[in-house]
Amino acid sequence: MSAAKQAEARTEEEDLRALSANRPAKKFPDVDYDVIVVGGGFSGVTAARDCMKNGYQTLLLEARNRLGGRVFSSEFEGHKIELGGTWIHWAQPHVWAEVQRYGHEIIETPGAVTDQMWTQIDGAPYRITESDFGELIEAYLAYTAEAREIWARPYDRKFSWDKIIELDNIAASEKLRSLNLSNVAYRLMEAVLSTAIHNTIDQASYVETLRYMSLSAYSDFPTFMDAIARYKLKDGTESLINDIIEDGGPEVRLSTVVAKIENLDGHDKKVRITTEDGAQIACAAVIVTLPMNVLPNVEFSPPLDTGVKDAGALRHPGQGAKVYAKTIGSVGNVAYLGAESDPINWAMTYKDEKDYTLLVCFGNDRERLDIYDSQSVQEALALFNPDIQIASVVGYDWVFDPFSQGTYCSYRPGWFQKYSDMFQKDIDRILFASGDHGDGWRGTIDGAIAAGESAARRVNLALKEVL
Repeated sequence: MSAAKQAEARTEEEDLRALSANRPAKKFPDVDYDVIVVGGGFSGVTAARDCMKNGYQTLLLEARNRLGGRVFSSEFEGHKIELGGTWIHWAQPHVWAEVQRYGHEIIETPGAVTDQMWTQIDGAPYRITESDFGELIEAYLAYTAEAREIWARPYDRKFSWDKIIELDNIAASEKLRSLNLSNVAYRLMEAVLSTAIHNTIDQASYVETLRYMSLSAYSDFPTFMDAIARYKLKDGTESLINDIIEDGGPEVRLSTVVAKIENLDGHDKKVRITTEDGAQIACAAVIVTLPMNVLPNVEFSPPLDTGVKDAGALRHPGQGAKVYAKTIGSVGNVAYLGAESDPINWAMTYKDEKDYTLLVCFGNDRERLDIYDSQSVQEALALFNPDIQIASVVGYDWVFDPFSQGTYCSYRPGWFQKYSDMFQKDIDRILFASGDHGDGWRGTIDGAIAAGESAARRVNLALKEVL
């Protein structure tokens, strides 16, 4: 890390420490903190805020030199961008409540609403017609026909558990192939599903894809698209992270990697955390918000369920790429939809200016799209627009990041039956709150906030019993 970056990180950490100057006195005298939260994404900062508001002296540990986790605001060509999570919607109750609480302004992504949509057929660009779009809506209706029955209550999978288990082993690709779709409609559904899964569509359960479709008005395709790719925070996701931290005021330690978490024997039920550099910190309870793919890297005592470790080692399907590209000359307000075999499965206008356009692009395989190379991105976009010229690109490889090892989470075929009851299973005073799990909008900012809120409630109930 450069000296300038180190100084910037130190300044940020000093600011975060200053916020905790008026933190509450410890309720448990024989520990260093009442509660420790591991992981500084939306789940972690929400849990830390709520624990502080419940009167517990709380420490938040984050491995990176910034807060946000897989949410990462940055700037590119003079515009604020989101290298990780981006879009929110009023159908997502937990994040929307936070937006309302802190008074944030929402803006729209231009490419989410456009009549200029392109795909490619047999290597040639093809402009999607109004009739083609109508076929896409019909295809979406056919794909989601069982959604209301399977996910009668999207926040309570057990309500329709038998139906979920019955269909859990069916991959999204198998269901899509079973529909009698035209070539264009099939291609467009591939684009939708590949982007939603961030992998090839055989890697996610059909039931899983119906979950977030059910959360956004079941079979209504425009509402589904609005919910996942239209509205964003004007000041960036980091502004909401900062508000939550400032509101709660927990102590924050950045660049702190946790190596071990253990429940200690004895009547006082302490939990001890050991960091990578050997430091040990004791608390009355710990909330672990780490992504599922990272969880096996931490030693737990008692150990994690073998299923949790097996799933983490296999990794969830979110293994794709996201990249922003600046064009030479404006290409207007467009959307490009590619097949799952294309390097880019979805791209759309993020900002259109007189002399250039910023595109945000998604590919389901980072190995087929070099997010750091303008020529690679240009060649991928040329499938839809042969005349496009790319001046610069920026992205972040979440798959290679050791603290994420993947992008947004969805479940593979068979995971509901095999693993879902093991995920988020608390171990006495070690509680789990990854945004990758739970019901509702898991895998999103909303799901992360919900997980943090739930863990803070569970901690409060557990600790109040012994006070």
